[in-house]
Amino acid sequence: MTQQYAFIEGRNLSKLIAALSSIYKVVTPAGENDYIWQNTKEEYSFNKYRAVTSIRQFYIPSQEHLNDYFSPLEYMPQPICILGAKNCDLTSLYIQDYVFLQGEPDARYAQMRERNLIISSDCTAFKDVCFCLALKINPYPDKLFDLNLAPAGSGYLVEIGSDKGKEIVKKNITLFELSEPRHIEERRLQREKMVENLSRYLGTLDLVKDKELYGLVKNNPEHAFWAHEALRCVECGACIMNCPTCHCFLLCDTKQGSDYVRSRIWDGCQYKNFTRVAGGANPLKMRKSRLRNRYVKKFEFFPDNLNMYACTGCGRCIESCPAKIDLREIFKKLKANPEVVKL
Repeated sequence: MTQQYAFIEGRNLSKLIAALSSIYKVVTPAGENDYIWQNTKEEYSFNKYRAVTSIRQFYIPSQEHLNDYFSPLEYMPQPICILGAKNCDLTSLYIQDYVFLQGEPDARYAQMRERNLIISSDCTAFKDVCFCLALKINPYPDKLFDLNLAPAGSGYLVEIGSDKGKEIVKKNITLFELSEPRHIEERRLQREKMVENLSRYLGTLDLVKDKELYGLVKNNPEHAFWAHEALRCVECGACIMNCPTCHCFLLCDTKQGSDYVRSRIWDGCQYKNFTRVAGGANPLKMRKSRLRNRYVKKFEFFPDNLNMYACTGCGRCIESCPAKIDLREIFKKLKANPEVVKL
């Protein structure tokens, strides 16, 4: 659709949230330094960077009740307005859409993608684990949002990114004003400054170029380095649970009273029983294999099948790892010693 802008004062944004709350469950990141997703009906304090956890929980919950075996189950949860999502999370939707909408679509995921509202916002700061720019992902959205907010003057420049967003503005037109050229210019300068600051910071880390990541994973399937790094992993699963692009799950049947319930629960390749089959065989029995598998999926499988990495540079896996495993450092070490070593 044609790019369109509006402007909303800070006080009117609270009124907009209140209006949206009659339709959506509105969630926003809240906190001082670590933003946690919280339900709200009025208040929104602009989050400078992404939340601690990703937005995939609003499309595929960590645990959800799929069906009862002996009674019908209707699935019609309240739609969610995700306010304050950043571009690293929006980019992850390309991966989730590929997994859950290609072929036979997952009805629940498709329903939430259709019904949820995304009001994203620009990053105006970054954490030391952020590296989106190193993967050619900007710290501000340009797609996959309904509305996007950028601080400007005493309020926010609102970019309309979809017909759904356009309808929200139309229904609440008294809360919006016409944007002015100075608002757009202010956003441009803020974005340039943000990119400059993040680029300067990433330059101090001497990161491996994004175009080299695919080859380093593909060409080193049995490098001794995988076993060495795996010694540090405690298999807590924090990296896969906090990753916006991870999508694996298991199905679990449990008895509740006189009925049996099937649930879908997040799962991941770092758990030792993830690939174990009924006969006991396990192709990822060794921890080194499970560690490498995560990199294969993100930096080899998805480039081969979707022409993009399944990593958005959000840095959540780095931030949450108790062993301080840093994928940026793993690639630097692989590049420094790339020969293949048979174990």
